[in-house]
Amino acid sequence: MNNISNIDIILLLSYLSLTLVVSLYISRQSISTIESYFISKRNSSWWLLGTSMVATTLSIDTPIVVIGWIYSPGLWKNWFWWSFLFTHSLVIFYFSRYWRRIGVLTDNELIQYRYSGLEAKFLRYFKAFYFSIFFNLIISAWIISAFLKIFGIILGDYSIALLLLSTLIAIFYTTLSGIKGVMINDFIQYFIAFAGSIVLAIFIINSDAIGGFENYFNMARDLPDEKTSFVPQVFNLEDFLTFLAYVSIVWWTSHNADGGGYIIQRLCTAKSEKDGVLGTIWFVLNHYVLRLVPWLFIGFSSLIIFSTSKDVDPESIFPIMINNYLGSGFMGLILISLVAAYMSTISTQVNWGSSYFVNDIYKLIKSDTSEKHLVFVGRIFSIIFLISAVALGLAIDNIGKVWIFLWSVSSGLGFFLIARWFYWRINAWSEISAILSSIILSSIFFILDFFDIYELSFLNKLIIIPISIFIGFLFTFITKPTQIDILNDFYNKVLPDGYWGIFKKDIRKNKNSNLIDSLIFSSSLISLLFSIVSLSLGNFKSFIIFFCIGITILIYIIRKIIL
Repeated sequence: MNNISNIDIILLLSYLSLTLVVSLYISRQSISTIESYFISKRNSSWWLLGTSMVATTLSIDTPIVVIGWIYSPGLWKNWFWWSFLFTHSLVIFYFSRYWRRIGVLTDNELIQYRYSGLEAKFLRYFKAFYFSIFFNLIISAWIISAFLKIFGIILGDYSIALLLLSTLIAIFYTTLSGIKGVMINDFIQYFIAFAGSIVLAIFIINSDAIGGFENYFNMARDLPDEKTSFVPQVFNLEDFLTFLAYVSIVWWTSHNADGGGYIIQRLCTAKSEKDGVLGTIWFVLNHYVLRLVPWLFIGFSSLIIFSTSKDVDPESIFPIMINNYLGSGFMGLILISLVAAYMSTISTQVNWGSSYFVNDIYKLIKSDTSEKHLVFVGRIFSIIFLISAVALGLAIDNIGKVWIFLWSVSSGLGFFLIARWFYWRINAWSEISAILSSIILSSIFFILDFFDIYELSFLNKLIIIPISIFIGFLFTFITKPTQIDILNDFYNKVLPDGYWGIFKKDIRKNKNSNLIDSLIFSSSLISLLFSIVSLSLGNFKSFIIFFCIGITILIYIIRKIIL
């Protein structure tokens, strides 16, 4: 704690105290039903739900992995998560409206509106248990692991104490005020976390190691192409094929293919379809463009500063730079920003996981239970869940690998999550068989790797996808379709595009305008993304050209939505 002063500690404790005060104020509102506890009575405006989305995804682990990947193997590796801009474009033009129309409490509740039979009940129970406990527990644990990895370098042994204090406050306002408290705290925490990244980037660039922005840009232009290329070079075949897999396969095969759990939870709080769409646009711009700017500068600075070091752990670079380049007062600001990023994400994971357990498991088992009792159960689950996550978080070492592992265990499911909105023949067995196939294959690969029997590359693991999809389609067509009355109610409520020709009385022509708008919007995001990469490398002409292209397309799309 050599760099931590009393001012830094006072600033951090003041922020935590402010969080408690805000939470107590919000909790004055009545939280007596699970609808108010989990989706805030569906009255959220676009700016609140959109900022809450990006605050949740701006976790404490994100800059660790993003900056670590820039350092090794290079910038292009971030296409693993950049590729999800295609998913979020589809959410804007399709799924945000669909989810708002169906009016569910959790995305898992969609199963009862879309499928029928005992298999639908089994699927709802299974996915609720799988995602609320196993999947969500690992996500929460890696967030806690990232917290300890950062603060272990900055605070040493005191990192555990700060983790426990921050976690207690997060669980306090999450259980006390529900999703409303989470979203309002998210709103505050996002801007604090964003400001912290900007301050860190400025201090690093103005340090003696770099010597100001002019020196930075001169050195950044001389960085190796394999580290700074937007896409990997073609002659590096394995990297290039991995990149192609990211942009062509990964985004539509994940468990977030039609929006994702906590994204859908935010969309379900929207007071109108337009608020859901605009909120998602605001989220996407922040997620892929705005918040990335300081991380790019920090990441490329790490290539300059650690250019001769071969032993540094890429995931330790971010906390090392915090520890080395911030002084008194500003260290307090960055500590606050990191704690804010941690609390915004962990609180969402806890509330989201609790919503699955209460709405999709406990409520179905105890159907005559009062709303107040369900809220109480949600709070108890949140506490037990978070204690378990802390214990597991102590065991996770490499966060980037966990990102990829969690994608693989649900990689066969994503296709059917999208298809169920557009094709009437998809049924519960489609999802059951696909996700079980992904879990079994991923577990086999994990065991082979863990015991050093055989290590498969990322490209080898892609075999999970076609096998799982094939098995999913096989079960789709050898089992009975969803009952006609369920399909009819779903179709009339959602009014989805796609192939629903079974409804002879109401055949709707497939409209391609939303798909075209989605592709146009994706091109805007890619242009803006490339522009900020160019800016951070000192290529100002490219920045101006691609920024203008991206903004022009973006204005066109927003005007089209609003008007």
